[in-house]
Amino acid sequence: MRLGYARVSSKHQADTEALDQQINRLEKAGAEKILFDVESGRKDSRKNFNQIIALAKNGVATEIIVTRLDRLGRTVVGIHRAIEAFQKAGAKLTILDSPLGDTNSAFGWLTVNNIAGLAEFESRLLSERVRYGTEYYRSNLKYFGKPPFGYVKDENSKLIPHPEQWAIAKEIICRLYQNSFNSISRWLFEAHGIKMHSTTFRKLLHNPALRGHTFYDLRNKDKETQRQYNTHQALITEKQYEELAQIFSQFDRKDPAKYNPHILPGIFKCGLCGYSMSQTRGGDQYQCAHYKRFGKAACANGKTISKKIVKSAIAAELTKHANGILEIFKEQQQQKPAEDEKLLDLQHRLKTLETIAGNPAVDAAIMEVKMQIRNHDHQQKNRDSSTEEDLLVFKAFLQADFWEALSDLEFKLTGLRFLEEVTFNGGREFSFSFRSISLP
Repeated sequence: MRLGYARVSSKHQADTEALDQQINRLEKAGAEKILFDVESGRKDSRKNFNQIIALAKNGVATEIIVTRLDRLGRTVVGIHRAIEAFQKAGAKLTILDSPLGDTNSAFGWLTVNNIAGLAEFESRLLSERVRYGTEYYRSNLKYFGKPPFGYVKDENSKLIPHPEQWAIAKEIICRLYQNSFNSISRWLFEAHGIKMHSTTFRKLLHNPALRGHTFYDLRNKDKETQRQYNTHQALITEKQYEELAQIFSQFDRKDPAKYNPHILPGIFKCGLCGYSMSQTRGGDQYQCAHYKRFGKAACANGKTISKKIVKSAIAAELTKHANGILEIFKEQQQQKPAEDEKLLDLQHRLKTLETIAGNPAVDAAIMEVKMQIRNHDHQQKNRDSSTEEDLLVFKAFLQADFWEALSDLEFKLTGLRFLEEVTFNGGREFSFSFRSISLP
């Protein structure tokens, strides 16, 4: 198989046409399958690059196509290691921009070293430029990244109060003393149309920029975060921060013994907005997560539903579903079993090929058909085993005390196995969709 490999260093390059251009050229060069990474070429942990190496070693990849040699890596050692792996595996390396020919020859070795050295030189040069740029930013107290809520950058990339968000941010700080995160999220969305999830408030509070400080993530020689104090106007005082941090620490303390797992994670949805139904009141009830965070302006379904009612409705629906499946299975058992058309077709092809055996191409085709028959039998046995297990579980559903004996964790595993989605439309109205199962 002819495999193509493309690489760009950043997500920004992936969002532009840089990656698409590589892929397009690899397709035109005849690559049957293309793998790509969005990572630095200096990293040896690139997932798809390592997969290319593995496919070459396993004999699946007979030719590796790249647009440039530095797509394989940005270090001399890394590029040589990749080329050596391809050579040992007998896989041909094709470089569209610089055909190397025989890389084992003296001229090929020199060319590879020159190109690889240039690629590493460019990478080191870029690292130096980035380092000088970040040092310049830090020395001039400029702010990296997106400003926190309430601030905006001026022409010198320093933080100043946002003309519209500053007063709102002040109000958020005041509300944090007495209101829950969810209630603040609702107020913020309903009053100002700003969506801010409850977890954001904790991150916002602990951002030193709110206290007027600029901390840099880059590490100095002593392995300590570089801190610059009183670089801009503060939104909150140090005393306010300590008070709110103490309040937040109380919210973080949860008793593991009182934690109740979600019985339908990922598949229990609000019927009006489609958001997940999240736990509330200690996990004993469920409510639309969109309403819980942002109120009626986000979703009109503010109803809560007891976990006991949800479990009862699911148990009744799954029992009804099990009855229907068992009835269908019973009817099929009474009928003459349908013949496997695919297996019959493979067996017919095998008999036809065996009558003209002796030719290498025909013998290879016979081996291929025999392998398909074995794979088909194996898959059929797996399906039959899975179906038999599902039917045994469905029969258990009909037992009077089955559902009452299940713990929340066992109920969750059962629901996720047979339910595709459950929607809550308010009141006690539910809609159910089931996962398909194959009957023999």
